[in-house]
Amino acid sequence: MEHPAQQYYNPHLTAAEERALLRRNYLLLQTGQAALGLIGPGMLGIAVEARSGVIVIHFAIANRTAEIEEDIDDIIFDVEAFLSGGPEHHSQIASQVHVGQSDSTWPGRSHALLYLAKSPAE
Repeated sequence: MEHPAQQYYNPHLTAAEERALLRRNYLLLQTGQAALGLIGPGMLGIAVEARSGVIVIHFAIANRTAEIEEDIDDIIFDVEAFLSGGPEHHSQIASQVHVGQSDSTWPGRSHALLYLAKSPAE
């Protein structure tokens, strides 16, 4: 049975590519829900990397503060809660924090981007 979202996919995707896309989109949605209300001015970027058995949430932050550390912990906790009982309930959740801009020096930049702060020049 076809998934209703398939009408929006490239028709040439393999079954494995389609599964990876569904997983990535699911993880982005759950992480976005977890981050609601927790993205402050010091949060410069959030990205999600779906590895086999591990979900890495990448953060780019302006600097380490107790408030940002608490926000990151809250996001991770909420992602774990949202994923419990679902297809990713056995996946480990890890975070990687980069202090600096969300440009090409940020390891999260090459993964599924959830949030990018506007640069000061914009």
